[in-house]
Amino acid sequence: MDMLNTISLSTPAELLAATPHMLGFYPTESLVLSTLHRRESTTQLGMTLRVDLPSPTYAQEFADYLLTGPFEQHPVDAVIMLLITDSVSPGLPHTELVTTLRDTLNQASISTLDALWAPAIREGAPWRSYLDPTRSGTLPNPAISPLAAAQAVRGSTTRPSRQDLHALIAAEDSEQVLSAKLAALRSETIPAPSETLPHRIHTVREALQATADGKSLSEEQLLRVLIAVADTSVRDLALSAALGDWSQAADELWRTLIRKAPIPERGEVASLLAVHAYLCGDGPLARVVLENLEQSQPDHRLGALLHQALDQGIPPAELITLVNDAAHGILEELGWGTNPFTA
Repeated sequence: MDMLNTISLSTPAELLAATPHMLGFYPTESLVLSTLHRRESTTQLGMTLRVDLPSPTYAQEFADYLLTGPFEQHPVDAVIMLLITDSVSPGLPHTELVTTLRDTLNQASISTLDALWAPAIREGAPWRSYLDPTRSGTLPNPAISPLAAAQAVRGSTTRPSRQDLHALIAAEDSEQVLSAKLAALRSETIPAPSETLPHRIHTVREALQATADGKSLSEEQLLRVLIAVADTSVRDLALSAALGDWSQAADELWRTLIRKAPIPERGEVASLLAVHAYLCGDGPLARVVLENLEQSQPDHRLGALLHQALDQGIPPAELITLVNDAAHGILEELGWGTNPFTA
C-alpha cells in the first residue's frame, strides 16, 4: 500500500508543514486550497491547488472559476484555505479574499473547514486561523513530517521554490542558437518518405534504450530525437513511454531534450514531459511545463488540452486511458500489433 494513502494530518500545523510536499515545492505569497471528501466515517484529502495570491479585484472571479472549473468536474464537500504570505497587516492579511471565497463556496454547499495563515513554511513559523482567533501556534520542521518521509520513499523531491521548477526546463542556449543547430542537422538529412514514421519511432526507441542502459547521447543524437518527436504521430506514441519499463529513461530524456528545444519543437517535448511528470506523481513540474508552453506557444493544441485537464483535476487513470487511446490510433495506422515504447 502507498504510504501516502495512510498518512493522517490531524492538526493545522501538520497540514501547513505538509503543504510543500503536496505541492512539490515550498510556496511563498500563495493561496493553497486543499479539498476534502467525505467517505463513510472518514474525511479524505483530495487535490491541492496553488495560485499566486489573487488581488481583491479578482477574488470573486477566482471563486467563480473554482466552481465552474476544478470543483465542477470533481465535486468536493469542503476545503481548507492556506494563505502563505509575509504581508504586513494590522490583523491577518487578505481577510477580504478569505471572506469572498468562503461566501461563494458556501453558496455552492462547499463548506470551509478552516482558513489558515502562515508567513512561510518553516520550523517555528507562527500560524493563525481566520475562522477562530483562539487557534494559533507554531510550525514543526517540514523536512521531517510524515509526508516528507513518504515522498522520500517514493523518490519524490520537494524543491526549495517554484523557481527551481522553472530552472529545470530552462533552455540551455538562445532561441537562435538552438534553432540553428536543428536547421543544420535537417539540411544534412534526406529521409526516405516510405520509412519516415517507422524510422523516427526507431530513433526515439534507440535513445530511450541507450538512456536506460546508462549511455550518454551525443548532441547530434539528442537533436535527431528532437526532430523525431516533432512528428506528432511519434509524439503521441511516445507518450506511452511513461507507462512501461522505460519510464525512468523517458523522464531523463524528455528533461534533457526540453532544454535543447527551440520553438516550435519545444511544444512536443513539453507535452511529453508534462504527461510523464503528471503520471509519475510530479504534478507541480507538469503544471510549470504547461504554463511555460502556454506563454511561448499559446496556440499549441495538445498543450492547451493538457493544461485544461490539469486545471480540472483529471485523475491519472483517465489520462492513462487517453494516452493508450492515442497510441492505439498510431499503431493501427502503422499496422503494428505491439507498442514499441511499452513492449
